[in-house]
Amino acid sequence: MDDVVKNTQAEQPQAPSLSADELDFTCEYSENLPAILKELNISLAFTSYQAGRLMLIRSDGEKLDVNFKSFPRPMGLTASEDGITLGIFTQIINFQREDGLLEQIKQPLVKIEDDITAPRIKPKEQLQTELVENDNKEDSPELTAEQREKHEQQQQKFHAYQERLNAALDERVDACFITRSAHYSGMINIHDIDWGDEGLWAVNSSFSCLCTLDPDSSFVPRWKPHFISELVPEDRCHLNGMTLKDGKPAYVTTFSKFDNAGMWRKGKSFDGTLMSVETNEILVDGLAMPHSPRWYNEQVYFCNSGHGLICSYHPETKQTETLFEVPGFTRGMDFYGPIMFAGLSKVRAADVTKPAPLSEKYEETFSGIWLFNLDEKGKQAEIGNIKFTGNVDQIYDIAVIPNSSFPELIEPSHPRMRNHFCHPKMQPLTS
Repeated sequence: MDDVVKNTQAEQPQAPSLSADELDFTCEYSENLPAILKELNISLAFTSYQAGRLMLIRSDGEKLDVNFKSFPRPMGLTASEDGITLGIFTQIINFQREDGLLEQIKQPLVKIEDDITAPRIKPKEQLQTELVENDNKEDSPELTAEQREKHEQQQQKFHAYQERLNAALDERVDACFITRSAHYSGMINIHDIDWGDEGLWAVNSSFSCLCTLDPDSSFVPRWKPHFISELVPEDRCHLNGMTLKDGKPAYVTTFSKFDNAGMWRKGKSFDGTLMSVETNEILVDGLAMPHSPRWYNEQVYFCNSGHGLICSYHPETKQTETLFEVPGFTRGMDFYGPIMFAGLSKVRAADVTKPAPLSEKYEETFSGIWLFNLDEKGKQAEIGNIKFTGNVDQIYDIAVIPNSSFPELIEPSHPRMRNHFCHPKMQPLTS
């Protein structure tokens, strides 16, 4: 393993009303990681529901930059050269790659009072005068000196926050993903997601099923394990992981085989499963909190998370093999060529009867992303990692972003959504 590099938290816009200013997203990483990502021209996206962030790991070849965006309970994630799709608390959001915006995002954003595309009721001059007057206006006499000072500090933070939002973005950015659409599903406890032949597939943990999306419904249920008797929002077996094969759902993971509301939390033994969607049969059971099945290289890779294991299942031989054992709760996985990117989370206190065996195996567990080379049979090895040393304790999903080593994502609430347009040429009317 190469030497370790420590990365301090970069200053990024954070709403002053949030406690995010107090969160620590610092990390340390193996010295070879920036060069690996830059040479392959890829970057990494991952979700942390615990930190409430979608995070981008970007490289300029010399060092890593960790960029973070705020979302409520970000979970399932999938990325391609054309876009990123993210499942959050009650929505699924699509971000379209629009590199035609690169020049625009590297310029300061025009203030809204100067933006001709932003309608305003009051004339610009009157608006500016009122803004100045409001800033200079004496506070209510009912406020104490301490309260006035706190109010002034909040005002300063807010103005600084606005300035940072309007600033030009990093010159190193080589791809722009901008919010394009959203589907409101309700709180279905969304987990893994992926695009297939019939659109986006999602793991609907609340209803213990796989589903697709339709604009006229919260979701369309399509498949459930054979031991689930009805579609009700009770998270009966904790169906969580899913992978597609040839455009169709192929394998899933569950925490249990229970058919009662939330019963998986109360089990006295581990009986997680890897299942075939096509045959609706259990292929492997007795797993400890499994996650993230992924079809790759003609086999199913998956995480036996509670033991900190990364495993593979061979459909032809029906054999399961343990590939790697790591000091963390394994969850989240993606691939690029021979490299596997696997997520690790710290063991946390959970409302389950039986805690993860990891808590007894290691005195310290880690949160981060580990890289493994799968190129040579029998010689698979760790080649690098990034560890989060601050407040990012839990990672759910990981996605490789191809053909971009330094992407930028414009989230729905960003002021650049106001006037960063993408559209085709004029489409003539048809008779």
